[in-house]
Amino acid sequence: MNEAMKINNIEDYMESLTIPVNQNFVYGYTEPGLLSSFTYGALASLVDMKFYLLFFSSDEIILVGLTMMGQFSGDHARIPYEDIDYLKVKKGLVQYKIVIKIKGEKKLTFKSNKVIAGIKWQKNNLAFLDSTNWYNSKPE
Repeated sequence: MNEAMKINNIEDYMESLTIPVNQNFVYGYTEPGLLSSFTYGALASLVDMKFYLLFFSSDEIILVGLTMMGQFSGDHARIPYEDIDYLKVKKGLVQYKIVIKIKGEKKLTFKSNKVIAGIKWQKNNLAFLDSTNWYNSKPE
């Protein structure tokens, strides 16, 4: 349980994908849509919520799927910056809202809490990404 929350496991998993790991990633999730909320009610978050590790490299953004229990799901997507219309990150009081607009596709919206119990690297990684001005990233 929670294998994807341990730095060593993350490094090993990303090595198999040939993706370098430093402090360039955060834990994030998507919220259920309005239709899911109407359809499933209180169960919408169990049915339709998705969890990810979001990696920000110089060439691409990589989304690594996680299960609800914090395991690697085996799914990942690579989004090259040339396929991205824009990347917006809004810094809130307790979380960041990350919006990625892919050319010809709809927006992907993720939320990333500033502090998560048991995941000490989250706060440090967000601070690192802030220092690199990640929220002003956009393709040239």
